[in-house]
Amino acid sequence: MKTVMERLGDLRLQVALRSFGRSGSGYACYETGREPRSAKDKVEQAARLFGLTGRGQSVSLRIPADIRREDEADSLGKLIGEKGLSAASVYADIFVPRKSGVLDDRLMYGTLCSPYAEIRVACINYANQVMDLMRKLGCRQVILWIPDGIDSPGQNSLPDMMERILSGLRQIGMKVRKSESMMLEFRPYDPSFCSTAVPDWGTAAWLCRETDPSFRVLLDFASLLPGESLNSVITAMLHQKVLGAVRLSDNRLSQGRMPPGSLNSGRLFRFFLNLLSAERAGLVKVADLPMELDIATRVGDPFEGVLQSVANIEMAFARALVVNPEELKEAQNAPDPMKAERILRDAFMTDVRPVLRAWREENDLPPDPLDAARG
Repeated sequence: MKTVMERLGDLRLQVALRSFGRSGSGYACYETGREPRSAKDKVEQAARLFGLTGRGQSVSLRIPADIRREDEADSLGKLIGEKGLSAASVYADIFVPRKSGVLDDRLMYGTLCSPYAEIRVACINYANQVMDLMRKLGCRQVILWIPDGIDSPGQNSLPDMMERILSGLRQIGMKVRKSESMMLEFRPYDPSFCSTAVPDWGTAAWLCRETDPSFRVLLDFASLLPGESLNSVITAMLHQKVLGAVRLSDNRLSQGRMPPGSLNSGRLFRFFLNLLSAERAGLVKVADLPMELDIATRVGDPFEGVLQSVANIEMAFARALVVNPEELKEAQNAPDPMKAERILRDAFMTDVRPVLRAWREENDLPPDPLDAARG
C-alpha cells in the first residue's frame, strides 16, 4: 500500500483563472488596485501558485471574460506554455450579452431554449467559435452551462425548452472532435425564479448521454439541493460513468465561493474518504479525476485565498489517506458503527501538517507556501 507521502502526488488540482481576481457582492467590489487586471496577469499568478505549491499546473479559462479574439488566444496560449502550465478547459459563457450582434438583452429569455430562433442559432454558433479559440490555446475540453429557465409559470413550455436544449447540444456536439471532450455543468438555483431547465445532475447526465456517450457532467460542490448527499451523488455518477470533474468550494445554498474546507472541513474530508473508497471499488482513479479550484475572494488577498484553498484540500486528502481501509471495512461489516466512527474521527483529528511539510520539501517546494508568498 502506498504511504500518505506517496499518494499526495495523486491529487490532480487545476485552478480557474478567475479565482485570482477580486470578487464582490451585489452592492460593490472593493478593489485595492493590486488585483490582476488581465488574463495574462492571472496566468502569472497561476505560475506563481504552481511554483509555491506544486498544484494548479492546469488552468481553466472563461470566454469572453478572459479572451475574445484569436490573437488573444494565440498570445495567451504561448504564455501558458512558457510558464510550464497547460489549459485544461474552456468555459463558453453563451449567456453573456454583447453590445452588438444578435446576442443582446434578449438572452434574458434563455440561450439554447430561447423563443427567438436567431438567439438559439447564435448561441450554437458562439459555442462553436469558442471551440476554435480553445484549439488556439492548445486546450481540448469545452464546458457549457445552460442558464435557462422561466420566471413565471406561463412564460414558456418546459417540454419545448428541453427539446430545444437537446437539439442545440446535439448541434454543438457535432463540432466536438474525437480528441476533444465536452462537459455540461448544472446549477439548481440560478438564475430563474420559477424553474430551471436543467434542474439536477440526473437531467444533466441524461442530456450528455443523449448528445454523445462520451460527454460528462461537471459536479460543482455548490450545485446540490438542500439535504442532498454529496457523496451519494458522486457515487451514483461514478457508477453511471458520467462524472467528468468536480469543482471545489464552500458556500451557503449556492451563494458564494469560499475556499473549500473553510466553512465545512468535515465535508471535504468525507468527500476524499468516499473517493478513496470508490477507487478501491474500481469506480475511479483519484489521479485521473480533475478537481477544479474555483473561489471568489471578497476580503483579503485573492492569491492568499487560493493558497489557503490548496492547503485545505491537501489536509483533507491527507487525513482521508490516514484511514486504514481494512480496519474500517471490518468495523462496518461487523457491524460496529461506534468503532467505525472512532476510526474516522481519529483520522480527521490527525495533525497531517508535518507530512505535508515533508512532501513539499521532498518536491523542492517551500515548506510553508503562505510564508514564502509573503516573504
